[in-house]
Amino acid sequence: MRRRLIAPIGVGVAVLAGVVAGSGWQLVPGRGGPAWGKAIEVSGLAVGSPAALRGVHVFGWGFYFPAAVASDGTHVWVANSAAASGAGFVTELSAKTGGLVQVISGPRYKFSHPGAIADDGTHVWVANNFGNSVTELSAKTGGLVKVFSGPRYKFDFPQAIADDGTHVWVANNFGNSVTELSAKTGGLVKVISGPRYKFSHPVAVASDGTHVWVANSLGQSVTELSAKTGGLVQVISGPRYKFNDPQAIADDGTHVWVANNSRGGGGSVTELSAKTGGLVQVISGPSYKFSGPGAIASDGTHVWVANNIFGVGGSVTELSAKTGGLVQVISDPRYKFNDPVAIASDGTHVWVANGTIGGNSVTELSAKTGGLVKVISGSRYKFSFPSAIASDGVHVWVVNGGSVTELSAKTGGLVKVISGPRYQFSAAAIADDGTHVWVANFGGKSVTELNAKTGGLVQVISDPRYKFNAPLAIASDGTHVWVANNAGDSVTELSAKTGGLVQVIPGFSQPQAINADGTHVWVANFRRVGGSVTELSAKTGGLVQVISGFDIPRAIADDGTHVWVANFGNNSVTELSAKTGGVVQGIGGPRYKFNEPAAIASDGTHVWVANFGGNSVTELSAKTGGLVQVISGPRYKFNDPAGIASDGTYVWVANFGSQSVTEFPAR
Repeated sequence: MRRRLIAPIGVGVAVLAGVVAGSGWQLVPGRGGPAWGKAIEVSGLAVGSPAALRGVHVFGWGFYFPAAVASDGTHVWVANSAAASGAGFVTELSAKTGGLVQVISGPRYKFSHPGAIADDGTHVWVANNFGNSVTELSAKTGGLVKVFSGPRYKFDFPQAIADDGTHVWVANNFGNSVTELSAKTGGLVKVISGPRYKFSHPVAVASDGTHVWVANSLGQSVTELSAKTGGLVQVISGPRYKFNDPQAIADDGTHVWVANNSRGGGGSVTELSAKTGGLVQVISGPSYKFSGPGAIASDGTHVWVANNIFGVGGSVTELSAKTGGLVQVISDPRYKFNDPVAIASDGTHVWVANGTIGGNSVTELSAKTGGLVKVISGSRYKFSFPSAIASDGVHVWVVNGGSVTELSAKTGGLVKVISGPRYQFSAAAIADDGTHVWVANFGGKSVTELNAKTGGLVQVISDPRYKFNAPLAIASDGTHVWVANNAGDSVTELSAKTGGLVQVIPGFSQPQAINADGTHVWVANFRRVGGSVTELSAKTGGLVQVISGFDIPRAIADDGTHVWVANFGNNSVTELSAKTGGVVQGIGGPRYKFNEPAAIASDGTHVWVANFGGNSVTELSAKTGGLVQVISGPRYKFNDPAGIASDGTYVWVANFGSQSVTEFPAR
C-alpha cells in the first residue's frame, strides 16, 4: 500500500530526498533518472480530450524512448515507443517555443511501440511497430481521427512512414512491402510488394509528392516508386553507391540523402539526384565524424545527420544541401545528444530525439546556425519533491528542497534553476512580493532572500537572534516578512526592505502556514485536536485573536476580504471574514472531494484547493464559497499536489509525487 504524508508536508520536503528509497513511496526509476520516472510509468496516462488539453501544461514531463520526431513548423510531434511499458504515447510540442502542448495516449489511440511519425500540417500519422497499425491524429488538435489496421492493409512491423499531403507511404519491415494510404481519407490505396521491388527489410521511406524512396537495410539498396501510381521506377544498388545498412532517407525535391549506418562502424551519406536517382556523390571521411548515422533530414538548404553508436553519446553533422559539403559537426556536451535516433527540420528549427539509452529528451537547434536553442526534458527543471510555489504574475518560483526553479509566468518556460552552497537552501516554503523572493529553509534555520527581477542572491539570514527553528511557512506583504517557526512555536517578523529583524513573536502551537495582506496576519497552528488560527496585526505584530475549531489546519490563504483555511484532518475548508476573523462557513462534503487538502490559494475571484490525497484541485467561488468544479484526470497529471499558486490568469500546482508542475488557466 502506498504511504501518505500525514505529517506536515514541508517537513518531508526537507528530509525525504535521503530516505525516500526506503519509505514505501513508489518512485519508479525512469530512463531519465529516478527523480521523474514515475510521471511516465503511471497507468492511465490517457488524455480524455486532446483538444481540451490546450492551455494545460505539465512541466517536468518526460519523453520515454522517443523513437521519431516530425514537425510542420507549427507543431512538433514526438513518438515515444515506451519500450519498457508496452504501449507508447505521442508528445506534442510548440514549434515556436518548444513548450509542451499535450501528451496523447490511452487505449483508444491503440499506440503500440510507435516507431515512426509523419505530419503534413493537416494529418499526423503514427506507425505502431508492434500493433501493426497506423493511428491518424488531427494536426490541429491532436485528436484521434482513426486507427487503421486489419489484414487488408498488410501492416507487418510498420517501421517508417511518409506523407506528401496526397499519399501516405508505410514501410513494412517484416513484410517487405509498402502500404499506400490516401492522405485525405486514410483509406487503403494499395499494398506494394513482390520480387521486382526488391524490398528487403525496408526501414525508411521518403516522398516529395513525385518520387517515393525506400531504404532497404538488408538489401543495401534504395527502391524508387512513382508517387502518382506507386509503380516501380527503379531499384538503385551496386558498389558505387556504397549503401551500407541504409537506415534513413530524406528528400527535399532536388536531392535524396541516404544515411548509411554501416552497422556502427563509421558511416557515410549517399547523395542521389531526386530527378533521376543517379549518384551525385558518397560523402564520408574523418572530417564528417559520421558515427553510425541513423537519421537524416533536409530542408533544402541544410542537411542534418544524427550520429548514433547505440548508447554512446552522439552528434549531429550539418551538410550543405547545395554541395553536400561539411558545414559543422555539433557535439558539445551542452547539446546533450544521447543516442539521437530521429531528426526533423522545418527550415527554422531542427529537432533531435535523444532516445533509448539515457537520453529521453529532445534537443532543439537553430536551422540557420545549428546553435543550441534548448534541451527539452523533465530533468532540466530539476524539480525534486516540489512542495511550495509562488507567483507574482511575471515569475513563478518552485521550491525543491535544495534548489529553487524559476519559470516564466507568461510561457511556463524555464528561466533558471537556482542552487549551490551559497544559497544555503533546505527549503520548505517561498513567498514573492514582486521585488523580493523569500525562501524559508526548514533544515537550515535560515531565510534566503533573492532578487525577484534577476533571481540573484541578496542575502542569507541566519543569525541566532532571529530564532528561526524549522521555519515551515513564510509570507510577505511588501513591507513585512513573516516566518512561521514550526519547532519554535513562534513567528519571526522581518523588514521586507532590509531583511532586518523586527521581532520574534512567541505563543503559537506548531505553526505551519501563514498569510498576510498588509493589514492582517493569519497563522495556522497545527494540531489534530484543537487546531487554531492566530490573527495578528500586520502593523504591530500584536495579537488580535485566536480562533479555534480547526482540524490540522494545513494551509491558509487571504484575498483581503476572505480568509480560507484548509483542514487536512477532516477534509474541509473553513472560511473566515478577513475584517473580523469570524467564521463565515465550514465547507465540506462528498461533492467537494476534499482529500487531505494540503495547499490553498485565492486570487479574489477563485479559491483553489490542492487535494494531496485525491490528486485533484477543487475550485470554489471566492464570493460565495460555493463549488465551481473539481479538476482531476490523467491529462492534468496531478500527483500528490502539495503546493498551489494563482495570479488570476494561471494556476500553478506543484506535484510532490511526480517532480512536476501543472499549469492551467484560471479562466
